[in-house]
Amino acid sequence: MLKVDEFQVVVSEVADHLGPTGDVRTLISVVFTPNHKPILAALPTNLSNIGDQAQWLVEYCLLSRWAVSPSLLESLLVRLVDVAGKGGLASLRDRVHRREDPNPDIFQARWVLANQPFFDRKQIRVSAKLLLEQSEQPILRVNGPHGSGKTYTAELLAFVMERARPDLHVVLATLEDLSGPSYEVSELAETLTLPMRIDEPMPVRSTSSYPAALCRWIIRNTLKQPGVWVFVLDGFGQRDAKAEVRELVQNLAKQVFTPEIAKRLRLVLLDYDQPLLGNWRARTLDDNLLDPASITPADLEECINAYNKRMQEDGKPHKVIESSGVGQLAVSLVERAPAQSSERLRGLYDQLLGLFELGQA
Repeated sequence: MLKVDEFQVVVSEVADHLGPTGDVRTLISVVFTPNHKPILAALPTNLSNIGDQAQWLVEYCLLSRWAVSPSLLESLLVRLVDVAGKGGLASLRDRVHRREDPNPDIFQARWVLANQPFFDRKQIRVSAKLLLEQSEQPILRVNGPHGSGKTYTAELLAFVMERARPDLHVVLATLEDLSGPSYEVSELAETLTLPMRIDEPMPVRSTSSYPAALCRWIIRNTLKQPGVWVFVLDGFGQRDAKAEVRELVQNLAKQVFTPEIAKRLRLVLLDYDQPLLGNWRARTLDDNLLDPASITPADLEECINAYNKRMQEDGKPHKVIESSGVGQLAVSLVERAPAQSSERLRGLYDQLLGLFELGQA
């Protein structure tokens, strides 16, 4: 509904409209009637700063998208333009009224963060988009053979999710190989909540289940934050992980299936082939990464074409690969890649990264 830079402008204008002593609750009641009661009920009590209140309100409107008519964001923009006199937002108001989303389909990106190439992964892109656009299946499990690029996939997911919508927040927790026996459950809880503003201390151990208490603490504080949160857990399916760590992951999965919680929290489990608690299959998206041996020249052609577009945008037409040579280059890259599955993905990745580095030279 809004680009990232537009999101920041709207937040700033809402804060300005509220003023230093503004009452966001009154604004909500006036602007969003008759849909104001659920918004007031969801408004966190720990947002004392006007800027934080404005950001929360805009993110709540984005989360609702076009669920009501007029949309919450349109109602907010009408208020800012017609009452607050912020005519510069009129074009955004009209675009939202037309139900136009200006954001490109970031899920199809082939060159992303830190100029990394991301090829293949067709199905995982579809599943990730489904995960964010609906809450009926709030968990995505991604498994595959050794060397299929599960961590590589985590980087792709983190990139596209954070840029898909301004109201999305992605937190990645990784359990490195061989570290299962030493990784504590409190470390996982701390990692997942590190980017959050929390005024409640982490629970102390008691006679009840410590992982269950941590799970309630994580979810309770996540629901106090603005926007939608995506926890990406990489490697927590290791059999030698501590029992408490495994229990916390299972409890998080069970709680995420609750419809109200699923609206605000999603879970991505990478390299996690264990069953979850309860009736989980119908509520879980499952994707299995293919053996890197199945990557074809066509997969690399998409990445090379994206590279060409990037060079054109950067004003370097002399670095563009002729269209007649794209297919031949893709075949050559595949032929030069290591044959062993465990090394093949990295070999293809390094060749494409080298191509981009030549383009930057």
